[in-house]
Amino acid sequence: MILAWALSVLLVIALAGATLAVIALRKQSADDSEREGAMKAGRQLALDFTTYDYNTWDADSKRVLDDSTGQFKQEFQSGIDAVKTDVVTNKATSNGDVKEAAVVSNDKDSAQVLVIVNAVVTNTASADGVERRYRIKLDMVREKDRWLTADLQVVG
Repeated sequence: MILAWALSVLLVIALAGATLAVIALRKQSADDSEREGAMKAGRQLALDFTTYDYNTWDADSKRVLDDSTGQFKQEFQSGIDAVKTDVVTNKATSNGDVKEAAVVSNDKDSAQVLVIVNAVVTNTASADGVERRYRIKLDMVREKDRWLTADLQVVG
């Protein structure tokens, strides 16, 4: 009788432990998914931000705006016409290539992503192109199950 009771208690403890392990794994999986979503969106925005062509500036800048929100979207929108004038006048192009990206911090609705991008920039002054390396810090927020860029800073 005591053996049956002891085995029952051990079974309950084992089931409770297994349940807690499953819950922890699901939370870890959700956290990983949030990090991955923020990093993927940050990589894409950094690529879009550093890739443009004077012939397709309107579509190129629209991609950046579509994946932006808040202060960054307002600032980008307010400067878009002046930048377009410079890009078109100088026949500028930039071809970005994301080299590295990492999530520095995140929770379910916000994340900070660091991205390293190399870009080859051409214009009327340098037709052969100049390679530039950007270190970009992006503050990401989740709005309606989409990660959007709320702030972008070139940090190096």
